[in-house]
Amino acid sequence: MSETPAELQQRILTFVRERDYVTFAALHKHFAGDAREDTEMVLPGNRVIWAGLPLPIIDAVLALLEQGRLASVPGSKAAYRRDGRVLKLPVERRVEPHAEPQWFPVLLRTMEAARADDSVGDR
Repeated sequence: MSETPAELQQRILTFVRERDYVTFAALHKHFAGDAREDTEMVLPGNRVIWAGLPLPIIDAVLALLEQGRLASVPGSKAAYRRDGRVLKLPVERRVEPHAEPQWFPVLLRTMEAARADDSVGDR
């Protein structure tokens, strides 16, 4: 029996909650292993978030972000290197539209964790 989108979302949310500051490399390894699909998560302006994830995982992450259950924060190539996977693209240095694709590494957090950190900074 295959898992429903809601069940996959819950597993992803649990994974991010347990680890915090999760790279797409770690998410990819955990949920898709070595699978490489012809997919990309791209923001306007040729800002590539990640590539190769199976579509159900992309859909689940996007749904969790849209629902406000996950947050994305800027990451680094070093965090991805630590998790064993990087994209073969130049890393974005300036937040602006690009003529050629550039990698914008991000980390996933639960919205609760991200808000808790924000409230600490407000004190």
